[in-house]
Amino acid sequence: MTTTVRIRLLWHKQAQFAGYLLAERLGLARRHGVEIVCEGLDFSLKHVAAVLAGATQMAVASPSHILESARPDDLRFVLAIQQESPLVYPARKADGIRQLADLSGRKVGVWPGHEDLEFRWMLARAGVSPDAVTRIEMPDTVGPFLAGDTASAQMTNYHELHVVEAALGHDGLTLFSAADVGASLLKDGLVVDRRLTERDPQVVQAVVDAVLEGWTIAFREPERAVEACVAARPDMTAGDQRRQLADIRALALRGATLTHGLGYPDPAHVTRAAEALRAVEGKAVVHHATADPRFWQAAPEAFRPRSFS
Repeated sequence: MTTTVRIRLLWHKQAQFAGYLLAERLGLARRHGVEIVCEGLDFSLKHVAAVLAGATQMAVASPSHILESARPDDLRFVLAIQQESPLVYPARKADGIRQLADLSGRKVGVWPGHEDLEFRWMLARAGVSPDAVTRIEMPDTVGPFLAGDTASAQMTNYHELHVVEAALGHDGLTLFSAADVGASLLKDGLVVDRRLTERDPQVVQAVVDAVLEGWTIAFREPERAVEACVAARPDMTAGDQRRQLADIRALALRGATLTHGLGYPDPAHVTRAAEALRAVEGKAVVHHATADPRFWQAAPEAFRPRSFS
């Protein structure tokens, strides 16, 4: 009997999720009787909300998403491929924006649905009241920014930023990063229904093993990953997918990957998200059990490398 596990992705299918797409395409969990199905973003029921509603068993989401959810105790953080925030916030130098304080009184585009905790924490850490900036929720932050409707916008350095730099050039932009003020928050991680980890731990283990194997293949054999990504999202060129995969690789090969190995769900990411919530919203959350490294620790060492040289 085969068990199907649905993974709700954080965005549309692309190289950002290459390891997941390879695990699905190659059937890497089938040897353990598990079939992985990757689902693209659904704005009506996003990532952790889909897990809590029972629509999916897993989701690619962040520790912040877990802690800001309706029931954080029912979710577990079991993998982290990227080990640093990929988010940047570009602004036009021609608008006189050189520092974060220059965003005061201006509009900034952010993704809808509790996606702006890092941005608000970044402002607070820089001494700028988050309320001094008008946050405009929009699924497409690039279009309004290019049109001049917002002074800045939330973007990833592996996707949207490339579009903006192609249109406006790099030299005319000021790039703000939360890391510059110690406010970086992890974006992508694998989140699992807590009940599944207790009821069917072997299923969770099969998925974790397959996803880690998928990412190991993606980083060691990038063209196989590009082929899978193009098949999953043909509206993006192979060149775009290849460039994005290289950016994701750079985000993965740092931090806890170098000290522990690929995919380590570093509890420090959860602690930082909790710190941001306290600082920005005055909200205290119990998070000591959120990160669950058991499945990562039990995965084959061959799929937990510290480098890909």
